[in-house]
Amino acid sequence: MTAIELQGAYNVRDLGGLRTKDGRITRPGVVYRGDSLDNLTPGDEKILFDKLGIGTVVDLRTQAETEHKDLHFPVPRRRFSLLVEGRLGHEPFPSDDPVELGKVYLQNLETGRAAVDGTFDIIAANLRAGMATLFHCAAGRDRTGVMSALLLGLVGVTDGQIAMDYVQSNRNARRVTRKLAENPLYANHDHDRPEVILLHERTILNFMRLLREKYTGPVQFCRECGVSEVTISVIEEYFVVDRLESSVG
Repeated sequence: MTAIELQGAYNVRDLGGLRTKDGRITRPGVVYRGDSLDNLTPGDEKILFDKLGIGTVVDLRTQAETEHKDLHFPVPRRRFSLLVEGRLGHEPFPSDDPVELGKVYLQNLETGRAAVDGTFDIIAANLRAGMATLFHCAAGRDRTGVMSALLLGLVGVTDGQIAMDYVQSNRNARRVTRKLAENPLYANHDHDRPEVILLHERTILNFMRLLREKYTGPVQFCRECGVSEVTISVIEEYFVVDRLESSVG
């Protein structure tokens, strides 16, 4: 779980190195999560696409968030909105209460099943091809956070490690908030809310609990999203390694 220092994005990190229930770890250097890549510098692009070998960018934002962006990367970019189109900017932000937000996260995933299927198919294909994948939303914490939790849960990462990754988005929360403030779609009209919202471990832990209560866990939920058994098997095989193998590699 290594932060990637960039000039135009503040919440990009490697999902490798997280411990699973059977004592293995997620493979470093193959799956990355992040915030919007709209303002990458040429130097940033060299880091992401040349040094890290990212082969596909998956954008979890809505069409309204991206339609006026002139986004060109040296690798394919695919967009799978996790939210229902047309609602962002027209509905109030969900509560930041950990219990309520955990419920919102599950609801978002349930309406965004096609995004889960499409994202995981790309991750699996790139794992097989020896390429890395980066998926992101605007802030890199909510939509990206719940997709990360589902992916990590799928391969057996412990809830404690999932929560540790989730709250890492607090690291540059103020800078990310300033970036979001430039877009009216993210305007926050609730004057009682703090200037910067920090994530709590309880939120993602509550989400994982709800996922197990309703679907028995990440694997069954992915199946109901249409994720194939082949894709699940590839992710389980290639995204998790023994600690010794990781250190040698």
